Amino acid sequence: MPSVVRPAGQPDLVAEAAKVFGNTVRLSIINALRQGPALRADLVKRTGLPAKTLGAQLTELEAMDAVKAEAQQSRGRPMLYYANHARLERLLSALAQYVLADVRSAGAETRIEPH
Repeated sequence: MPSVVRPAGQPDLVAEAAKVFGNTVRLSIINALRQGPALRADLVKRTGLPAKTLGAQLTELEAMDAVKAEAQQSRGRPMLYYANHARLERLLSALAQYVLADVRSAGAETRIEPH
């Protein structure tokens, strides 16, 4: 597996945010959890992702503390997944600060010119 290169001075939270938000499948899962907590089968339906893909990415999101899981005792083994909103907000804030700090402090507007 290739090693991850991180520029000098890049804050840990920014690197973590890049891992969480820099993957379209993970973004789809986080977006699906906006509707509320869900079982894995529900997330498969909400996202349209294959169960195996979804499961692997849920594991990664859990490891990064972006998603939490609770066993449903009344339902047996299934896990109920939900977004860790506090963690996601911290990551987004760190990413915005890293990317937009100079723009915000200068009061400049960002314009994207068409090519």
